[in-house]
Amino acid sequence: MKNFKSTLIYLAVAVLVGALCYVQSKHPATEKEEKKAKVFENFVADDINEIHIENLGTTVTALRTPIVLQKGAKDTWRITEPVKLPADESTLRSLLTSVGGFTPDLAIEKPDLKEFGLDQPQARCTFKSKAGTTFTLLIGNKDMTGSSAYVKTGDKDTVYMVPSYSTDSLHKGIDDYRDHTFLQTDPVVAKKIQVIRDGKTLAFEKDKDNNWNMILPLQARADASKIRDLLSTLSSLRAQSFVTDHPSGLAQYGLSPPHLRVEVWPSDGGPSKAILVGHKKDKSAGLYAKTADAPTIALIGEYFDKNMDLKPSDYRDKSILQFDSGKAKGLAIHRGSKVFAYQKDDKGQWSCPGRPNAQTEASTLAAQLAGITIMDFPDHPTGTGLSSPLFTAEVDMTDGTQRVFNFGNHDNGKVYLSVDPSKDVYEVPDVVVSQMEGYYNTILTPVPAASPASNK
Repeated sequence: MKNFKSTLIYLAVAVLVGALCYVQSKHPATEKEEKKAKVFENFVADDINEIHIENLGTTVTALRTPIVLQKGAKDTWRITEPVKLPADESTLRSLLTSVGGFTPDLAIEKPDLKEFGLDQPQARCTFKSKAGTTFTLLIGNKDMTGSSAYVKTGDKDTVYMVPSYSTDSLHKGIDDYRDHTFLQTDPVVAKKIQVIRDGKTLAFEKDKDNNWNMILPLQARADASKIRDLLSTLSSLRAQSFVTDHPSGLAQYGLSPPHLRVEVWPSDGGPSKAILVGHKKDKSAGLYAKTADAPTIALIGEYFDKNMDLKPSDYRDKSILQFDSGKAKGLAIHRGSKVFAYQKDDKGQWSCPGRPNAQTEASTLAAQLAGITIMDFPDHPTGTGLSSPLFTAEVDMTDGTQRVFNFGNHDNGKVYLSVDPSKDVYEVPDVVVSQMEGYYNTILTPVPAASPASNK
């Protein structure tokens, strides 16, 4: 059996080599192959403003209808025939770049067009430039390996062999050329975002200083990086496929009312854009979705719905307690009845009565307090220990303000924290508490008096 398989492999290789030798002997490579001349020497992708695609090789009547795409005044592509639809900009840019870069692996002069499937081509693509120049490309058969395809231009008899992947995008259905995006936005363009999922609302809005804030379900400063990620997720959402452009109703897709509605308002005061997401399609991993301003229903991946299951605590700014430690001029650490007061002089040196290492202690604690990053915002914390704080740190700033940090119970690397005058409770790393315990615990531990015998 092993020898038989080996024989089949050798036979296949021999047939492939023989076929290539036949093509090259019957149609020897011209000097164009050596120079790697392009199929279209003067084709500039950015200058093309109209594309005609004729899928001639299909037996499906609907797919044989020519597709016409045109670039508008703002250099935006649209499908104009057989229906009017926005076109997918990235798909067309890739298509035109590929055509402009066609460098054939083989050029065959005076060929028998029937031999390469070019007497009745699989597709005809016509490209028109702004200057009125027309480029026509005919696509024939693929070679026996399927990795290359035979093409020719409309004004020459020469047949070229190019990678087949570069021609596959030139004879597809209309859905492959239409716009698959739902909403294009970014943190600069967007002013307000609202996500309603299963009746729960989360909303963000920019203030007059262009800072993002959470406005629902509570008011708090928002994490700008999280907002950028959220808007990026919205902009990158693409339709996997299109269900219908003329739905008879929305309820059957779970879109009336929708399970999820994501709405974005632009900063220029224009109308909002919204994405509606319904239920899952039977025996499919896709969810029905549409924009609020268009009837088309498409399928999207389930990942989008999961990404929109937002938790308010994840979107709150976790750096709100941070400040510039260099602007601290006073630091008082309270531990029970003990108070350790540090002051910074005009030369930036810290001092504290009875603390010979005051400079190290105060500068270290000030830096740690200034860099606190919140780990979590507990909703209904219990057992915080904040009614009788383990430590309270008061920081006097050069601008006359004061920051008061109250540290409660700590465990597993976290400690409860409140900051006067706010009543909010945070969970933060217990690094500062551990540092303060290291500095002050030995002082607070009673030292036994020396026995008379030890004085002798």
